[in-house]
Order: sequence, then C-alpha cells, then structure tokens
Amino acid sequence: MSGRARRYMSKRDRACDSCRIRKAACRIDRAPPCYLCTLYGKECTFQQPTSRPRQPLPEVVSSHSPQQAQINLRPDPHEVSPVGGDSVHYDILMSIDGDGVDHSAATAPGGFPDFFDGAGVSLSGGFGDGTWPTGFSPGSFIYPSPGLPGTGHSEDGGSSQAACVPLLMQETGSSVCLDTQGVMTPQLLGSSGDMDPLLMSRYQYDTSGAFHFKNLNIQSVSSGTEPTQFLLSKPSIFAASREENGCNNVSAFELRQELESLVPGDIGLRLISLFERIVAPDYPILGPPGQLNPSTSPPYLLASVYLIVEPFTKFDERLCIDLAYDKPSGVALYEIINKALRYEIHAPKLCVVQTMLLLAIRPYPNPIVLDSGFKWSQLATLIACAHTLGLHLDPKSWRIPPWQIAQRRCLSYFIYSTDKWLALSLGRPPLLHYDNWLVTRPSQEDRPVSGLDPLAWTNIMKRAELDSLLDRVLTQLYSPRAINTIYTDYKKTIALTSPLLEELFSWHRPVSTSSTDFTSSNQGRPLGLERALEMNYHYIHLSICRAILKPFLQPTVENLNEAEYIIAREQARIQAETCISAAAEFIHELRPEDLEALWPAWSATAFSSICFQILHMAVSSVDRSEADKWVNCLLKVRRDMRLKADILPCLHLGLLRIDSIFWKGINNVLHLEDHVRQAFASSSSIGRPLGIAGPAK
Repeated sequence: MSGRARRYMSKRDRACDSCRIRKAACRIDRAPPCYLCTLYGKECTFQQPTSRPRQPLPEVVSSHSPQQAQINLRPDPHEVSPVGGDSVHYDILMSIDGDGVDHSAATAPGGFPDFFDGAGVSLSGGFGDGTWPTGFSPGSFIYPSPGLPGTGHSEDGGSSQAACVPLLMQETGSSVCLDTQGVMTPQLLGSSGDMDPLLMSRYQYDTSGAFHFKNLNIQSVSSGTEPTQFLLSKPSIFAASREENGCNNVSAFELRQELESLVPGDIGLRLISLFERIVAPDYPILGPPGQLNPSTSPPYLLASVYLIVEPFTKFDERLCIDLAYDKPSGVALYEIINKALRYEIHAPKLCVVQTMLLLAIRPYPNPIVLDSGFKWSQLATLIACAHTLGLHLDPKSWRIPPWQIAQRRCLSYFIYSTDKWLALSLGRPPLLHYDNWLVTRPSQEDRPVSGLDPLAWTNIMKRAELDSLLDRVLTQLYSPRAINTIYTDYKKTIALTSPLLEELFSWHRPVSTSSTDFTSSNQGRPLGLERALEMNYHYIHLSICRAILKPFLQPTVENLNEAEYIIAREQARIQAETCISAAAEFIHELRPEDLEALWPAWSATAFSSICFQILHMAVSSVDRSEADKWVNCLLKVRRDMRLKADILPCLHLGLLRIDSIFWKGINNVLHLEDHVRQAFASSSSIGRPLGIAGPAK
C-alpha cells in the first residue's frame, strides 16, 4: 500500500474504503479483509483519506435509570464506527450477520410502505447509495448509546457493534423490529421458565423496551397482564455448544459460491419466478414477489426454494431446455442446507423456519418411497424452532411493526396446517395441540404480507376452515385415546362423526359452486388452489368414513344380528360408497396441469388411502354382488391411476402399493371369504393370476 495507507482498526480512520463508500461499519475479525468485502468479493483497501472529522454521537433522550446514565458516560475503548451524524449499522437493514449471512428475506416487504405511520427511521446514510428501503425515511431513530453494556470488544475478537445493533422503533408506539436484529437472535422466554415474565416486566427497560446485559439483551414486546419478552443473544454464547456438536460455521460467502456453481444467477431468478407462480399462492410464507434474490437471500433458503420447484421446471419455456439434461443435484442442494442449518439451529431465525417449512411440505424425492421417519423428524425440528421464536403465540398485541405481525402469523398458520396434514398422511398423532398454538387460521389483516390477491387469499381462508375440521377429526376419531373408546361402540362413533360430516358438507357446497369465478381470474392457474382444496376435502371425507366403518369391521357377538346394528352398518357402507365414488371420479378427472396443485408431501398418501379403502370395502363385502361392485371399482381406479401416473408423480405410491398386492397374489396376502374370492377370480384383474405368487418382494 502507499504511504497514505492506514491501519485497519485505527481510531482515526475507522473503515476500509469500500465500507466508507457504503457507509457501513467495517467489521474485521483479526486482519483484513473485512466481512462486507469478503461477502461481496471486493478488495479491502485503506488508501482513501478521511473525508471529514468524527461527528459526535447525538444525545439520546430517554428515561434511563441512574445506573444506565452512569454507564453511558463511560468512555468506550473501541468506539463505534460512525456512518454519519445519527446513522446506524448498515446490516440492520440488509440483515447480514457476523459471518456474512444475508437475512434480507426477513426485512420489511414492499406491501407495508406506511408501517411506521410517518415516524420514519433516521438512517442518515440510507443504503450508502442514497436509496432507502420501502417504508423507511429519514427521521427519528432511537438506539442504545455506545457505552451501554454489551458494547465494546466482542469475545470472538471483533467489534461487538453488530451484536448490539440498534432497534428500529416507532416513537409513538415503541414498535421494535424483533426479527431484523442483525446477528442478535431472539428466543422466547416462556411463562413457565426460570425467568418469570411477570418479574421481568418490572425491569427498567429503555425507550425501545430493551434491557442490556454483557452478552444478551432482554427485549420486551408486550406488557400488561400477559407480558412477553425475548432474549436477544450474541452468536458467541452458543460457540461451545456448536463446537461440541461439530457444527462448523461455513460462511455465507462460501455457501453462496457453492450454490451459484450449481445454479447460476439467471437460472436462479427463473426458479424463483416459478416458485412465486406455483408454490407461493399455496404457501405465501416468504412475503410478496420480489423478496427473494439469488445474490442477497440466505443460500440455504434459496436451496430449499430450488428443491421444491424442481418438479415444475417443465412449465418454464427456458428452464425446460436449460435443465433438460443438466438439472442441479438435489444431493448437493441439500448439502448446502445441512451445512447451514446444523449451525443455525442453535439460534434460529425466521429464515431458518421458512427453509424447514419448505422442506417439510416438499414432495418426497422418490415418489414411490414414503420416507415417513425422516419427514416426521423434520417436522418436529421445525416445530421446535418455531417454539423458540415464539411462533406458537399470537403477536397481534406486540410492539412490533404490522408487517412483522402478519409475517409471523402467516408462518404460524402454515406450520399448524402442515402438522395436521402430515399427521393424517403418516398415521401419527399431531405434534401441535389447539390449546398450545394460538394462530390456527389467518385473518384478512394478514393478506398484504402474502402478496396474494383477495380471491387467492379467500382460498387460503377456506383451507384454514378445512384445517380446523381436520384437527377435530384427528383428535376425536384418531387419537390413541379415541381409538380405545369409540371403535367398539358404533353408536358413539356415529354420534361423533355426524356433526363432522355435516360441517364438511356445509364447507364443500360453496367451494363447488365457485369454479367459474376462480377460473376466470387466476391468471394462468385455472383450478390450482381449488383442485388442492378438492383433494383435501376427499381426504378428510374418506378419513371420517373410515372411522364410521371401524366398529362394523370388528363386530361383537352381542349385536351382530341386532336389527339396529344391521341398519347402522348398511348406512355406514352407503356413506362410504358415496365418499369413494366421489373420490374415484376425482381421480378419473385428473389432468396434467393438476401437477401444479397436487404436489405437497401428503398428496401421495391421499391417493394411496383411496385405493386401500376400496380394497377394504371389497374384502369386507357381505355378498357376491357387493364384492363384484367393489372389485370393478378398484380395477377402474387402478387403470385411471396407471394412465395418469407418468404426469402426476403423486399417484406413484398408491399405484405401486396396490399393484404389489395383486403381483403377490390376492389369496396369498389377504384372508378372503368365498364370495370375495370368487369376485376377484372372475374379474379381469391386472397383474398375476389369483393365487399365483411371484418371488418375495
């Protein structure tokens, strides 16, 4: 360097050339380059002279306690690098953590230009190029003084400026951006934990609702009768635990380079566009279109987006050619996710939860293998991270911006919904209970953060009604306690299922009459959400009818010949026939474009359940005519599924499982009564002849 070059940590010249241009804090661990130069691949130089002398930090008028006032007067041996008179850290908006990880997906979406209601944020330098994020303007900004506890030199050798980032807040309503605190990670302090929220409500918080310790802050977001606080912790707190568990921190710069070697930026943009067209209308968990960007979003979040849209690349006019012979390796994309999440899970952020939710709903990579153990463990980890971040609570009364309230509520609802559908499909008790999860359906106030039009949001609201019904079905009919009490009592079973069926039919009627309106306004996805809703409806209907049939498939000697029992059994089978006939017709009407709607992980088990219920009806038939009817129904459904399986991967699992029974030989698999055996023998069954077995499978 020239004679005018300067030391990288001198008090007089505080930032490298690139950071001074960006007006960002220059964070250097032990030696150059700094974090931002490393992240953006720039040369970290110190050759430019200081443009102006150090400006004094403004005095913050607040109701600090005398102890805090004394702390503020202490000189700081490692002064904060200013970006102007009253500016703040650049990373608070770009959400870049200490390792260069960019969490901009959690920043304010463009749909909330007025969430500060005129009380703007004073960031004198903006983004360094004179621009401002949507909804922000120069104005009042309150932040901790550099002498507060927690400032100074961090344990990992770098400046703790980023660890004690300022709090974006609204002066009039003390609104705090809880989920955009840079490297500080929020973790909920639960009501039954050792730190009683009622006691902590008496802490002497500053004007932003924060109380500062050395390595963490306590952030109050709600007071009154139900106080809610979060611990905002430095990354260094979790260093020992991460090291013990072998969680090496791979920098975002390295992960982004690895990801871009698999998916170039232009391909990534088209994959993101495909995600926003196909997946986001069903799961608007990443905010309005335009929030994702290959150069700024967390690499692990991008990798999960690329994984979930891979089956839909055939619907893009360029990707269908670019990726025809050279698709990104799913194994390599998952490796990027695993490298990051093993480290991030110790202190999760919303972008971690978003990533894990996309992985939970993603179709199985092998459509003929139900990887239930891994999928269920994946969901459990997602829920654990959600609890850590307080997503089981309703943030409507918290002092955080409206866009963050809506973002959290949307995430909460879709986690709740995913838990119910995966529990149904995998035959597990749900991990979430209604009493322990407050956001079980979204509201109209949450729509702006989703970026959806009113009609698409109406379908989300309709699905939430169905989710609520599914929760009751799982609790009342399929919980282990319910199975032990109602499945030997047909009267009690009928009493429980009747109101559930009435509510289901009431829900379905308005949906079935809205086809034309939805078709005309959904911009290229004619029946997308409606087809998904229809599948969910048939799946729940089938589950209720299965519960109704169970007492009659295990008859007791006392009521086997009772007239009331016989009539009830006939009615139950008639209800099941109505349900299965409608589901079989739904399969018959499937079209190639339904791939855009019938993709979530539980779609495969929905069609497999239909096949096996038809087989069960055939096996339990009371006479030959009924057996013939069900055998023919099964053959028709198998034929429809076989014709459509090549274009709809969700059919593969059910088709393989039911075909394997015929491949093995129906007599070698099931105990059949004579009239049922004759019905199968006389049918034109596809597969091996009756009773002729192939090799073990």
